[in-house]
Amino acid sequence: MAESIAYRSIVRASQCASWLLGQLLRVRYSIRCYRSTDLFESSAGHCLILAPNHKSYLDPWLLMVGLNFRDFRALVPVRILATQDPRGALRWFMPLLKIVFWLGGAIELPPEDRDDRSLPEKLRGLLVALKHGEVVMIFPEGEVWRQREPPIGKFAPGVIYVYKRLGAPILPIAVWKSERSWPRRRYVVQFGRPDRIPNDLDQDAGAAWLREQVLVLYEQAKQREER
Repeated sequence: MAESIAYRSIVRASQCASWLLGQLLRVRYSIRCYRSTDLFESSAGHCLILAPNHKSYLDPWLLMVGLNFRDFRALVPVRILATQDPRGALRWFMPLLKIVFWLGGAIELPPEDRDDRSLPEKLRGLLVALKHGEVVMIFPEGEVWRQREPPIGKFAPGVIYVYKRLGAPILPIAVWKSERSWPRRRYVVQFGRPDRIPNDLDQDAGAAWLREQVLVLYEQAKQREER
C-alpha cells in the first residue's frame, strides 16, 4: 500500500535523524559495542528479532548509537515494542511519547485497561513487521531491570511466541552499565550471533534458554570492562 510505503520512509528518515542526534548521548555515556565484523551485512540484516536485556529507558537509543552508521543503516527500520502505560513521571509525557513512537515506528502494546491483552493481540504488530522483512526489537524482561543480583531479570515468553510463529532468527544482546556515573557512565553492548531456539523447548523453556545466552554475553561484556 502507498500509505505503508510512505510511513516506512518516514520511520527510516526519523530513525536516521535520531541516530545522528543521539550521538550527543556520548557526552554522558562512554558507549562501546562488541560484535563480529560480518554481523550486520545488509543481505542478512532484515527479518531479525533483536533481544537485549533492559538497563535504561535510553536503551533503544544507546544500542543504536553504539553502532557505526553503516551497520545502523543495514538494520533500519527497527520496530520496537513500546508500552502505552509508562510508570512514574513518564505518564505525564504520554501525549509527547505517542508522537515520538509514531515517528520512530514503535509498535505499541494494548493499554492495560483493555479487555483483549492476549499474547497474539499484544504482539500482532511485531508479526506484521517481520512479515514485511523488518527488524524488530523486544526487551524480554518487559521493563527496566534495576537489581544487581541477578543482573538480568526473568524473560517473558512473548519473544519466543514471535519466533515460533515466523521462525525469524533471534539476536541475543547483552547490555552492561557501570555503577559509577561520573564523569561519564560506561555503557557496553555485547552482540551475540543470530540463533534459533531449540525445537524441543516450549515458550517458557525457550525464554529461559534465551536468557542464559544473554547472561553469557553479559559476563563477557562485564569482563571486558573489568580488565
